[in-house]
Amino acid sequence: MKKSILFPAFLLSMLSITSCKQEENKNIQNNAEEEFISLVPPIKEADIKFEEFKIDPSNDTIIYHSSGTEINIPKNAFLNAKGEVIKEKVDLKFRTFSNPLETYLAGIPMTYSMENGEEMVFESAGMFEIDAYLPEEKVYVNPNNKISVSMVSFTKEDNFKTYDLDPNSQKWVETGKDKITETSKEDALKNAPKMPEPPRKAGKFAFQIEDVYNTENSLKDYKNVWFEPIDGKEVGFDSKDILVKDLKNGTYEITFVPWTTTSEKLRNKTVCVLAFKDDESYSNAMNAYQKKYENQIKIAQKERDKIEREWNAYEKELRVYNTFMAKKSVEGLSFERRITRTMQINNFGFVNCDYPSSYPSGAKIHAIYVDSNNKEIKLHDIVMIEKGRNALYRYMSKIRFNPKKENLLWGITNDGKLAYFTTEDFNKIDLSKKEAIFKMRIHPTELKTYDEIMSVLFPNK
Repeated sequence: MKKSILFPAFLLSMLSITSCKQEENKNIQNNAEEEFISLVPPIKEADIKFEEFKIDPSNDTIIYHSSGTEINIPKNAFLNAKGEVIKEKVDLKFRTFSNPLETYLAGIPMTYSMENGEEMVFESAGMFEIDAYLPEEKVYVNPNNKISVSMVSFTKEDNFKTYDLDPNSQKWVETGKDKITETSKEDALKNAPKMPEPPRKAGKFAFQIEDVYNTENSLKDYKNVWFEPIDGKEVGFDSKDILVKDLKNGTYEITFVPWTTTSEKLRNKTVCVLAFKDDESYSNAMNAYQKKYENQIKIAQKERDKIEREWNAYEKELRVYNTFMAKKSVEGLSFERRITRTMQINNFGFVNCDYPSSYPSGAKIHAIYVDSNNKEIKLHDIVMIEKGRNALYRYMSKIRFNPKKENLLWGITNDGKLAYFTTEDFNKIDLSKKEAIFKMRIHPTELKTYDEIMSVLFPNK
């Protein structure tokens, strides 16, 4: 005889809630299972390129990457498989990822498993890949002489941690915290080595000094020499004494000591450069200046050129980053201040500065992909981004998104073409239904570069 089991009403309610929660977790896990986690670029030709460097392990080395990132390599930073310090030159390669499209084109997995088994998605503050190698030998990090990387970032939030990608499991492993630094271009130039002041053509405030009494003849070297105030202000005093001090940077400090007192407070001082009335004298002075300060000029100019390159790279990266961000997300960011995150390298490979976040919520729908003729198509490497979050959501047909946000989805057709679904397309979805037709916009030709893909996905940027 069959037996019936009756549950109290509150227990049935609890079972229903539990069932819904299990279904929700199952959907999240399904998203993770559908994620394409192999490190295979979806468009091989458009994969983010490495920059390569030849490193002498016997010296401390600083690399200034084109992204604005700085790589500090101490001497003896590389080990061989036996744990021995490598003495011969090592090849090092490096690349960065600052936005979701760069992450996508490299085929990098961006999910993270929490302790409770829930699959989360990384929101990134910046990521890079670093590797070192010899022709016939694997290279390892020396734990006693670690490489440090100061990576350009576009967020000052401190809730990020650092992660290494395990090359075997392709899972992220938490490694620690980064150090955030914020600087301005003005401060960087102010702290750079100073360029010696060059001689000038004598202007209307240029003056000469003369020792009328010739008591010590201390000014004989400056007879017939003109001085130009660097502040552009007029000076000139009848003084008991005139002191000239060479400041060793192309400038001279002129001190006029009054007749009435020797009080230091009442002395009049001005800083000047040498000035010349005629073209020949000026040309000769410039030649002498360049010869005298040749090394100092080179050092100062090299540092200033480095600062200009770093800030130009930062501005370029920030403009692209803003394309993926909502207006609120970039408030407070400007081209005048630069954020860097510094971390030590534990292992060669992918290093990420991220925090795990949930999949978008608000709408969940089964997508059927069709072309402009409503013919069903197959896509691979399907991803979605949500403007305002530096994250990449990999899906197949079960799409989770927030309908209140700007969303963009794209994938690759079987014949290698980019198919995409815009924010305007998302806004037309009937959210009351569980299934929707995604009429994909398909670019007519294969796209081979990052810039080409950017121009299609973000045509007005």
